[in-house]
Amino acid sequence: MISPSFHLLIKHCCHNQWRSLLFRTIIVINQRQLSTIENEKRDSQKQEKEIFVQSQNYQIQINTFTQKAQKIVKDTIYSLVIITGVVTLGGVCYLMLHELYSRETPHGIYKEASKICLENTDVQEALGIPIIVHTTPQISSMRVNNVRAKTFAEKGHRSMTVSFYLTGKERSGVAAVKVEKNISNKFVYDYILVQLDQPWHHQNIIQVYPNLNPSSSTTNISS
Repeated sequence: MISPSFHLLIKHCCHNQWRSLLFRTIIVINQRQLSTIENEKRDSQKQEKEIFVQSQNYQIQINTFTQKAQKIVKDTIYSLVIITGVVTLGGVCYLMLHELYSRETPHGIYKEASKICLENTDVQEALGIPIIVHTTPQISSMRVNNVRAKTFAEKGHRSMTVSFYLTGKERSGVAAVKVEKNISNKFVYDYILVQLDQPWHHQNIIQVYPNLNPSSSTTNISS
């Protein structure tokens, strides 16, 4: 028969083993939980890091796109400014060249009519050569933009009058020119007159065109 003390000893040993087993189980469970928590923490940190990197990359992409867009806008504005400047300069150059070299302008008529007057023998004899042509009463002022011209409509046609000055060795005079557009939209002469400051052969006006001198080289000035 087992003694009570031995029974108590066995009971005490079993109880201690159970407690030890329970303790170890708790420790294992806690270790697993701690490991799980640590893994979850590392995963969370890794995700946060990935999200942060993605956010930085996205911000870099946005900044890059913004910089590219701003550069494109600036380049476009600069290009438009350059194109506008070139077009404006081209227009100004065209107007200047047209004014200087086109016959259908006041300056063109002035150049042609003054040449006709200089080639006219009556003008040469009346004024005395050499003859200076100028656009203002002062000989020293010969600027192109001083050509005195007036345009108007007459009988359904565009007409224009031009005046300039002639100064020769003997006399001086004022040339009056009138032209009008024909059906080909070209200016043809109506008349060219030179009013003298002093009489010549008892006349104060020389009619250059229509030409009355067969020997003059101005017979085809209306062409």
